[in-house]
Amino acid sequence: MIEIKKYTSVGTVSRLQIGESMPFAREQVSAINKYAVDQVTVTTTGCVGDEQADPFFHGGQLQAIHQMPEKAYHLIRTEFPSTVIYEGMLGENLIVSDMHESNVCIGDIFQIGSVKMQITRPRRPCWKIDTQLNQRGVAKFLQEKGCVGWYYRIIETGNMHINDECFLISRAHSFASLTRLWEIYNDKDFRDPNEINRWLAIDALERSFKDVLQKRYR
Repeated sequence: MIEIKKYTSVGTVSRLQIGESMPFAREQVSAINKYAVDQVTVTTTGCVGDEQADPFFHGGQLQAIHQMPEKAYHLIRTEFPSTVIYEGMLGENLIVSDMHESNVCIGDIFQIGSVKMQITRPRRPCWKIDTQLNQRGVAKFLQEKGCVGWYYRIIETGNMHINDECFLISRAHSFASLTRLWEIYNDKDFRDPNEINRWLAIDALERSFKDVLQKRYR
């Protein structure tokens, strides 16, 4: 593992969000409607006060915090100019300036405030984004752009605040950008055993993504 002795600042916290599970659509509940807060207390299962309506797909220790890149909102406004959208509508807990899928890697450990957390997997955008924005095709558009966000597991609990700096503490797998993972995950013809083995060797990578890559051997 490459330990970065002088921690690298990668951006500042521009948005923190929590939300409660509420009736949503298709007779389902969702916590995608979140509201901004100035600070959050973070436990091993996420932000205090933030609920998960569907724990099978959201939440848990490997998906404790969800982050989206700021650029997602610019992309959506450009592609869907008539859609009303503002930062925070995609269900994320966290936005940090200058962080996106191309410059973060699976296994990266970051510190914000007193919280240390590790990237475990990308998010898979679903139909709830389209319903939230009242616009068909947004989730598919984000998938195609590879602008999907990602999840963390919590290494050290604590507190984080708006305008806190985000520091890269360590990067064990510099090849393992989320952009690259999303490319090969969605390419059903990808079969390179050497690269697949490199991904399977990453302890931090969440199991469902490993299972997909493992099946490429069959």
